[in-house]
Formats: sequence, structure tokens, C-alpha cells
Amino acid sequence: MASRSGVHLKFLVMDEGFGTLDAAGKEALIEAINSIREEFEKIVIITHIQELKDLFPTQIAVTKDERGSQIEVVG
Repeated sequence: MASRSGVHLKFLVMDEGFGTLDAAGKEALIEAINSIREEFEKIVIITHIQELKDLFPTQIAVTKDERGSQIEVVG
């Protein structure tokens, strides 16, 4: 929608977009993300699906402990 209106978005966020997909759907979504990656400076994928983490070069792991949320950049 934004590109049709002449606006170029540099940042894409997908929050829990994989959760309800079967294996074929997950693979199709990953292929779709990879096909548009050059159009964005940053793509952020938020997911709790552990096996997806290796598909992306950098991860930001957020864990909660008694001190609150802890953030670790991996990759």
C-alpha cells in the first residue's frame, strides 16, 4: 500500500507471523521475506518459534528474569 502511494518504507516488522502456519506455510513466508529483503533497510521478525532463529543472521533474544527483561544480541 505504501509503495503504491509513493512512500518508501525502510523498516518492516512482522510480529508472530509464523505461529499459525504449517511447515509449507512457514517455508513460503520465509521465501517471501527473502524476496523482498532488498526493499528494506531492516526487517524485524518477532517469533517464539525456536527453529526459525537460525534462518536470520542476527537475533535479539529477550528473556525475563527477576530483574526484568534482559536483551542479548546474537549474530
